Amino acid sequence: MDSKGIKLSQVSKSRIDNIISHLEHYVPKDPRPFVVKLSLMHGIENYSVTSELPSELSSGAWDMGSIINGNDYLLAKHLIINELQEEVEDEKIIRDHMKRFIELGVAHISSLLESDDDIFEEEFLIKLLSA
Repeated sequence: MDSKGIKLSQVSKSRIDNIISHLEHYVPKDPRPFVVKLSLMHGIENYSVTSELPSELSSGAWDMGSIINGNDYLLAKHLIINELQEEVEDEKIIRDHMKRFIELGVAHISSLLESDDDIFEEEFLIKLLSA
């Protein structure tokens, strides 16, 4: 399984591009998958399965493709199942929660960047890792 078919909002797409511009010197060759996976894990860590999406994040304008696949997808799936505290057979439920966590994670990471106009990338990384 993979993340193909999960559509993120245009707001999150723009935020991801902005985050990439701050991290591109510190991450692997293709930073987009790294930022999306980081946002997913950040969302799972900082939000619950009942967290509501703001209305501007509920649309699905950008199909992110197979960015999350293989063991990364399996790990995220099991972390979501653990958060739900119940067995899930329907892959759509996993994908819906995955979208929610990515959207919320992107919003939170973006807010770290917006909190200080003169933030240096190193300071941002410290804030991100300690949030």
